[in-house]
Amino acid sequence: MTKQRTVRRHAARRGLGVAFGTLAMLVVVSLFAAMTIIRPLPGLADGTGANGGSSSQTVSQLQLQSYCPARMSLADNGTYGDSAYQATAGDIASSARYAAFGSVYRASIGTLADSGSGTALKGSSKDETVLAGEGNVDDMSTLLSTRLLESKTGTGAAASVASWATKGDLRGVSAASCVTPALSHGFLLPSTGTGTTQQLVLANPSAKSTTVQVRAWGTDGKLSLSTAESVTIKAKGETVTDLSAAAGGQDALYVTVSSEQTPVAAVVRVVSIDGLTPQGSDYAVPANAARATSVMPGIEAGEHVHVIAYSGHDASVNLSWITEHGLSTIGKQELQGGRTAMFDLDAAPKDALGVLATADTRIMIAAQTAKAAGDGQADFALIRSEAADKSSAIAVPGDMTATLTVANPTTSAAAGTLRAYDANGSLVGERSIELQADSAQAVTMSDIGKTAAIIRLDVTDGDLAWGARLASAAVDKAKAAGVAYLSASPLAELTERIWANQNPTVVR
Repeated sequence: MTKQRTVRRHAARRGLGVAFGTLAMLVVVSLFAAMTIIRPLPGLADGTGANGGSSSQTVSQLQLQSYCPARMSLADNGTYGDSAYQATAGDIASSARYAAFGSVYRASIGTLADSGSGTALKGSSKDETVLAGEGNVDDMSTLLSTRLLESKTGTGAAASVASWATKGDLRGVSAASCVTPALSHGFLLPSTGTGTTQQLVLANPSAKSTTVQVRAWGTDGKLSLSTAESVTIKAKGETVTDLSAAAGGQDALYVTVSSEQTPVAAVVRVVSIDGLTPQGSDYAVPANAARATSVMPGIEAGEHVHVIAYSGHDASVNLSWITEHGLSTIGKQELQGGRTAMFDLDAAPKDALGVLATADTRIMIAAQTAKAAGDGQADFALIRSEAADKSSAIAVPGDMTATLTVANPTTSAAAGTLRAYDANGSLVGERSIELQADSAQAVTMSDIGKTAAIIRLDVTDGDLAWGARLASAAVDKAKAAGVAYLSASPLAELTERIWANQNPTVVR
């Protein structure tokens, strides 16, 4: 009897255990199902409401890239027809110079395809020495990749390229400061009339392909481009679009480039030929931000000057020559909103060093300055409106001479120091600059240091904007006209804002 009772108790306990285990399993499964089906209550989500939340943090940008375009080329290199009438690049050559300043871990020169394993710049970034390198862009474009230890004023990179020829249809000098990739760019371009070609070169240095939107405005307003407005650029690749064919017959163009997925670099190759006579070539680099007061330094007496302008709204613009002694009034011009305009300023007076523009609203503006040789051949330079940075630099390509034009576009005095470095990055001279309101000064680079190849400007008081006019001894010796211009590259603290978005509904 006792043994039977004991067996019954053990059986009852086993039954209860199985029942409780089954019930617990059902509870767990039910809770899991509820968690996957039912949206959590707003108060139960960490730091978010029903619609989620977001936060942001500003961090220093320590990776820099500068895209340097290949040497100048013709849009049509066909060999058909009589050889006397064929387009030819002649004896064109190129050079490039690269420099990195301040707190730099490494800077190297590569191509779009091998940007991660290029030739390292030499030197030391300590004290008054910079990292430096040189080369050419005869075969293809290059990419300067710079890794910083910290981002601050006085730290950064500058690079540029130049092409020159004494024969053929590209006689003269072309130059460009290398371009920083970005999600959007804007260009102010000269006439797309007969004899002029404008090739938009788009470069994608990233490992992901992207699509860019190209839009244009002319003297007729918003243009419907005859070629595709949507352009795909493969990863680590380049694409060329003919703007003159897409938007011909305009006195001036304003072109925007917008990338959907990744930053791209862009430049425009502009070549002009009148029949069989070269009329010049140059690179157009992206414009700076629109502003109400703009200065375009780098003009010499006797050159024929045009001003290119664009505004999204109607605007009145006062133009003046900027000289060592102040402003010389040119006159007032009117801009129609949504249309470009080209203003002919005729020949620059003997004391002119640049053009100053003041408008009643923010506008985009640039200058085109041209000079001619005795046989009718001519060359031109495209000069954008320059920004006033506390620290900036220009690396002058080899075989070029440079004249620096420093301008003070404000109504108060300004001062700074120009420092010159040789091709190895060693300091070889410096000069103090003091400018009164609305004035400019031209300095030959070799006067600062006989072996100067790299120039840096540090502003100590007020605002100064500057650029470099280039010339070629070989072109001058051939009695051909040659002029080009380089913009300064900012050496500034760069930051990025990183956003984090929270959404409690992504897990259901």
